[in-house]
Amino acid sequence: MKIKFIIAAIVATLMGAASLSAQTPEEIVSKMSEQLARCEKEGVEMDLVMKMPIIGEIRSHNLAIGDKVRSEIASKEKSVVIWTDGITQWTYDKTKDELTIESKKPEVKESSSESNSDLDMFDGITDGYDLKIEKEDANAWYILCKKSKANKDKDAPKKMDLAVAKGSYLPIYLRMKESMVTVSLENVKPGVAEADITFNPADYPNATIIDKRQ
Repeated sequence: MKIKFIIAAIVATLMGAASLSAQTPEEIVSKMSEQLARCEKEGVEMDLVMKMPIIGEIRSHNLAIGDKVRSEIASKEKSVVIWTDGITQWTYDKTKDELTIESKKPEVKESSSESNSDLDMFDGITDGYDLKIEKEDANAWYILCKKSKANKDKDAPKKMDLAVAKGSYLPIYLRMKESMVTVSLENVKPGVAEADITFNPADYPNATIIDKRQ
């Protein structure tokens, strides 16, 4: 009799622990947003992949800390590197060995607390979507985001696939398709060195300079 009681107590404890650890997809996304907000000070690294008819695939590797951004963009016809510090933009065309310098127009912020970080693209990304955990393994949650009937945004994709890493709560990827364009955000990592994101003219001593600043 005691053995049955012990077994029943263990089962009840395990079921209780499982219910405490279980999370809704909304809770997971909320924790992801909180974690990304913490990454703003140390910076973030991510890849963006776009696939379009005729143009083909465009890949960019992006580093961001606050207003500073470095993007290396490659397509089948062109490869450029772009730096910006919020005031000046430098664009290096690898094919032509040309460096174009321009004044960057400041982006308008709706409030003083709003930032222009690349992480902003994840803010409210699932608003207007019904969330469902399609799959879960030891490393991640795989969340299906289906456009809700109340979402009247015509440009919003009908569905998105979001994978969130367990432990870190950082997005592993966010994939969506609208019309003929497929977009995927991948390999999100925290931590960017200042030297890796700051433009250094000494790295391009022989480039043709095109200065468009006024």
